[in-house]
Amino acid sequence: MLNLREIFKPQTIEQAAQLLQQPDTVALAGGTMLLAEPRGDVRAVVDLSALGLAYIREEKGSVALGATTTLAELADSPLLRALANGIVAQAAHRSAAGILRNQGTLAGTCISEPDGILAVALVALDAKVVTVSPAGASSLPLQQAGGGGFLSGRQELLRRGALVKELQIPLSNPKASLQTVARTPRDKPIVSVIAAVQVENGAAREVHVALGGVSETATRALVAERELEGKQLTAESIERAARAASTGLAPRGDYRGSVEYRKEMAVVLARRALLELLA
Repeated sequence: MLNLREIFKPQTIEQAAQLLQQPDTVALAGGTMLLAEPRGDVRAVVDLSALGLAYIREEKGSVALGATTTLAELADSPLLRALANGIVAQAAHRSAAGILRNQGTLAGTCISEPDGILAVALVALDAKVVTVSPAGASSLPLQQAGGGGFLSGRQELLRRGALVKELQIPLSNPKASLQTVARTPRDKPIVSVIAAVQVENGAAREVHVALGGVSETATRALVAERELEGKQLTAESIERAARAASTGLAPRGDYRGSVEYRKEMAVVLARRALLELLA
């Protein structure tokens, strides 16, 4: 932020949304990414600390998570620990080291790490994002099955001055399992898989298999989901679904994991997650 000239601290969301329409102006919440990666194109920041956007609450059949809620608050929330086997709380805990969990925020983490474990957990639970602009509020999926949604279009939305107000998770409360592979237990995952399933009379319903580390954003393994939807959860059906988890994936390899490794881990972790649900 070498060119930083102004810091605004609005008192209302409407004021913040208006300020973000100015060129070279970005929102400031936890600030972990802005401080870690100084940007020469940022001339002004809009401090969101006075807007009351740090909350976790039930409302209208969903759990509403305020955009500036810290990772520590997400990880420690009794409500999130009880929802879907606690995968959102677990993912928040895994997203950063202890000291950074007190600073990093929900929206900032999803924006800066769109294929990270927190985004994967929220995609697995069909989360929606509420954004605010001078034209009003709008809601869209965090990531749509098959592509599209906030994560895919986040850069354009933010460039146009959209302000993330909150994320909403439906209160369907499925059985869920989080599986990851990393170089060490404390490292951020190289690949992550979260399976979430409603079980009715032994049959799988509303099957969601979300993947991280295999695309630019958290994504859904649609072929794997279709393999299980409406079927009995058995070792055989799970094996077919797990093998389908890598269908259509085109990850980018790097020093942490090759393309082939990431695709194979998608299969391995999908199998582990689904078998845990069967157990």
